Amino acid sequence: MTHFNGLGLLTVGLISFVIVLIFAAYLARKAWKLTRRGIRISKVALPLAEGLGRRSEDLTRLGYHIGLKVDQITINLNELDASVRRLQVLLQAFNDALRPYRKVRDYLGL
Repeated sequence: MTHFNGLGLLTVGLISFVIVLIFAAYLARKAWKLTRRGIRISKVALPLAEGLGRRSEDLTRLGYHIGLKVDQITINLNELDASVRRLQVLLQAFNDALRPYRKVRDYLGL
């Protein structure tokens, strides 16, 4: 069994240190590439995200206005329904008022 002397331990330590530095440099290079790519993507994506934000606000406003229009249309349809019912009552009354005249007309054969 061989025992390491001071120089052997120093050599193993330096080799380990160099290996750690190589891996650290590799990881730093990967991190730098990812950072550059992230910056590049953010330059493109940020204006798109802002545009989407503006469009979503526009759609929200448009939806609110459409909701108001739908409410107004519903009110108008309810008023129209009431008017139609009143006209039906008037038509029925008119038909009832003309019934005697029709009987006379039918009797006379006119």
